[in-house]
Amino acid sequence: MLDRKTYEQIKWIVARSEFVDPRKRGGFSYQRPRSSSVIDMHQRVSGVHLGIRAVQTKEILDWMDTLDIDLLNINQLDHRFDKSKLPDIGLPYEEFSLIPLSTTIHTALEFINKHKDKHPLIFKNDFWYYKEIIETEITQLEQIHKDSLLIISVPFFEKFTVKEDMDAILKRCTDLGVPVMLDLIWLPLIQDNVQLENTDCVEVITHSMSKVLPISGIKGGLCLWRSPASDRHYMYPLGNNLGFYITQKYFQDFEYFHVRDSLIPHRNKWCATLGLEKNKFVYTGVIPDGHFLHDQSCHALRIPNSNLFNLIPFYENDDAITKFINDN
Repeated sequence: MLDRKTYEQIKWIVARSEFVDPRKRGGFSYQRPRSSSVIDMHQRVSGVHLGIRAVQTKEILDWMDTLDIDLLNINQLDHRFDKSKLPDIGLPYEEFSLIPLSTTIHTALEFINKHKDKHPLIFKNDFWYYKEIIETEITQLEQIHKDSLLIISVPFFEKFTVKEDMDAILKRCTDLGVPVMLDLIWLPLIQDNVQLENTDCVEVITHSMSKVLPISGIKGGLCLWRSPASDRHYMYPLGNNLGFYITQKYFQDFEYFHVRDSLIPHRNKWCATLGLEKNKFVYTGVIPDGHFLHDQSCHALRIPNSNLFNLIPFYENDDAITKFINDN
């Protein structure tokens, strides 16, 4: 197992790699150094473990380089999609109309606007960006009432696993007539066998691909509204044809869980090297009690006492980090 000193040295390797190679940077300015100064480099290194973005492996980046982007054709894109390519998790996809996803947040706002008479809720420790638009956080399903509106991620952001009482939550929503929006953004990256029940309450499903593919700046993916969907959803100006086109191509060339499956050997390798426990969400390992990485959780800024460690920098720089370890 690596020690803390070697780990700190590896963080500098990762930061330099991202600074000199644009293909290893995230889609946001805070994910790379602002300049080559020691201060800015150190600031970047100090935050290398925080946050989860799409992994940028050579295979996926090379595949994206092959995409033939014809903007005129994309502007006239046919929004057909083979729903059989989506995993069977208990959702009756045939009862939903599928359209391009603009952004998850825009869809959430549209969902909330459609139900102005309802009180929007999220569970505590769900995906942080819902907190920017929803004030009320709950901790128990009994806090869901008839006038509620629920948005929830599956798997749940806190531990990247399905909430233990998910079926009970959906049953309560179904019994009370509470509309639900499911966010499936993490689903392609977990090994859990997800089977939802009591899904009659689900009105809209968002499935951004920006955690599987490095298209966070473009956005895009799939959005499913329970039929009959309003024409307004089909004509929404922010409908992201480019992101939808990339999503279509991904499902033509790869299986749904391709990225997850391709990372399992790397997950096993780096969990063993770092002394972490394996996690079913392949972007992370689990930090054991007393481990020197206890303060390096990828949720450190948002969820107290989280024990999840971000493995993405080790996947993206596998060769360089492995060589450094072997040389030392």
